[in-house]
Amino acid sequence: MLPLTILSRCWDTLIKPVVVVIAAIGALLINFIVDFADQKLSTPTVTVKIEKGDNEFLIGAITSNPLELLAIDLPVLGKIKNVHDNNSVTDARTSIKKIVGSNAPMSQNNIEIYIENIKPKINLEFKVLYEPVLQDIFVAGTDRYKISYSWHHGGEQKTHIKWISLKTGQEVEKLNVVVKGARIFN
Repeated sequence: MLPLTILSRCWDTLIKPVVVVIAAIGALLINFIVDFADQKLSTPTVTVKIEKGDNEFLIGAITSNPLELLAIDLPVLGKIKNVHDNNSVTDARTSIKKIVGSNAPMSQNNIEIYIENIKPKINLEFKVLYEPVLQDIFVAGTDRYKISYSWHHGGEQKTHIKWISLKTGQEVEKLNVVVKGARIFN
């Protein structure tokens, strides 16, 4: 019995540190997996679809999680007449509808819509009425629009920005061309 007791104590002191190390590594691995899953689950999926008509844009937006702010920056070739907010105040609050540009019939303008306190899984709808330019003019960057959204997670504010093609609805790269000025003759 004495040799078995000494042997079991010897094994016990050799096994305890190994078990403690394995348990610590397991706890760190579980903590990493839980943090990664929490980050993935808290990151919202935002879908913005824009349909271009002859003299209108129909904008639809839906999110998987609550958002603090969603900003849509849409380029428009022509004069913007009106922006209709077809949403309930309880679903989201449109804080700013702003036209950036000269808003003349022969100009490129941007409509900026800022929506706050968005509930998840609610389809938000906007309609932008505009007077298109009379000539077929191409301006770089008017084939894509920008959305940016922010939410809170873990005590900090997170923000994400996407550029989306008006033709395909797929995410594209940000345009790297900057036009500082232009002159058109005849």
